[in-house]
Amino acid sequence: MTAGEAISQARAMRPGCEIDEETMKGWLRGQDGEVRTRLMQPVGAEGFDSVGADLLWADGLADSAELLIPFPFDRVYPHYLSGMTDAALGENDRYSGEMARCNAVLGEFAVWLRRNFKPVPRQVRW
Repeated sequence: MTAGEAISQARAMRPGCEIDEETMKGWLRGQDGEVRTRLMQPVGAEGFDSVGADLLWADGLADSAELLIPFPFDRVYPHYLSGMTDAALGENDRYSGEMARCNAVLGEFAVWLRRNFKPVPRQVRW
């Protein structure tokens, strides 16, 4: 999914939303950075070095920038953007629902990562 597609789907879920596109792109950058750091690096996920809003950010994010999470888990992005929009507008009940959906998909993605990539060996010192 591209940044433009994610924003378009989120806007369809929240018609009349007054959050600007640059703010949403910033949220996408943060989401991809967190997913890369917390979910992908610990399992040594390879092949994702050319995608992600966190890496493709160069004074902004192009609408055509490919986001980090692959299909079918990329449905997380519209829910995440809708949830962040709801939080910004003080819609706490809607925020909770969207983030629950978002976290459920992220959980599925984390399971997929653990099944498909070997964990990075870590040296423990005592």
